[in-house]
Amino acid sequence: MKRFFTITLAAALLLALFALPACNGGTTTPRGEPTPHPWVFVHGLNGFGEDSGIPVAYWGGTAGDLLAELRTEGFTIHAPTVSPSGSARDRAAELFAQLTGTQVDYGYAHAYRHGIDRFGVAYYPPMVPGWGEPDSNGHLQKVNLIGHSFGGNTIRALAGLLQHGCPEEQAHARETGEEISPLFAGGQADWVHSITTIATPHNGVSLLVMLEADPLISTVAAALPQAQIDAAMRALGINIPGMSSFVDFLDAAEDANNAFADLTLPGAQALNAITRPVSNTFYFSFAVDGTENGRPTNDMAAPSRLLGMQIGNFTYPAGGITAAWRANDGLVNTISATRPFNHPHVQVPDGGFPQLPIPGQWYVMPTVRGDHGSIIGLGRTMDDILPMYLEHLRMVDGLVG
Repeated sequence: MKRFFTITLAAALLLALFALPACNGGTTTPRGEPTPHPWVFVHGLNGFGEDSGIPVAYWGGTAGDLLAELRTEGFTIHAPTVSPSGSARDRAAELFAQLTGTQVDYGYAHAYRHGIDRFGVAYYPPMVPGWGEPDSNGHLQKVNLIGHSFGGNTIRALAGLLQHGCPEEQAHARETGEEISPLFAGGQADWVHSITTIATPHNGVSLLVMLEADPLISTVAAALPQAQIDAAMRALGINIPGMSSFVDFLDAAEDANNAFADLTLPGAQALNAITRPVSNTFYFSFAVDGTENGRPTNDMAAPSRLLGMQIGNFTYPAGGITAAWRANDGLVNTISATRPFNHPHVQVPDGGFPQLPIPGQWYVMPTVRGDHGSIIGLGRTMDDILPMYLEHLRMVDGLVG
């Protein structure tokens, strides 16, 4: 019964798409002094920005308003809201529109292929005026992007589109002469000063492999009521009524234009292939671990431990899930959050940077003890979380690139 309960919880949490609990060396910058580049904080799945009207802080959680604290230190902070369960690409398009003060454009070819509207919400004024343009001193105005959980995948997708554009949209423009969004034109990689990811599933999550590989989970899933399957598909934006089984649901979701597909191992590999670090952007990652030998410890909040235990017990070498994937934060495998596999990287020791960071490669920060929510303040105090963010933002502001 314990295993049955744990498996059911795992499936429920996965279908909730990582929803958070309901309680929902560089040069330092002197307090109150404006920082060189604004910071854009991007939430994870089922999260929200400061414009959502929700009377709690996503960034800070039970600790309070982290972004307000950072602003008192002189940082310019933005925290937009993007789709709760959209694909990294679609969320990137929504983020771009808000930062530039334009209408969301998902692209003609993309919209046609997935049966969605090409255009979304129109935003004005721009959240970051002058982004990508020279300032009064002739310096390009850039942004720092920081994302929690799937927010990290989202900002990487944005940076990848700025760098490479979108070939299918470019092909459509050549064929029709129709104008495309500047986001899909490419050649704008230098608009981003830094990328920081926090508990981000860069390489997918073993939960999805577990759901398909474990016979007991398949048995349990096969018994799910049709109404529950339909509700899960609606939550993921999949419009395929009458799905006959949970396995069919998994197959459809993996092929769909949503976050679920991006969190599979193949989906993550596809994103990693087109978002390799560029030469003038700094990259940092913070992974979280609340386990020892795959078993949850007191560093992990009680609600996360059941799922953390399940993830920590699961290996499936045939599916790419080895013992190295057992450490986790209750949702995301720690190894997946370190950096995209096959991207150049440097492991930062506990004592800090041995030398000043350089752009074009990932700096994997020392692993943080805790769980997927504690890294942004759930179950923590402001004194617990503020020093890490303050030190990191100050360090990045001191970097020239």
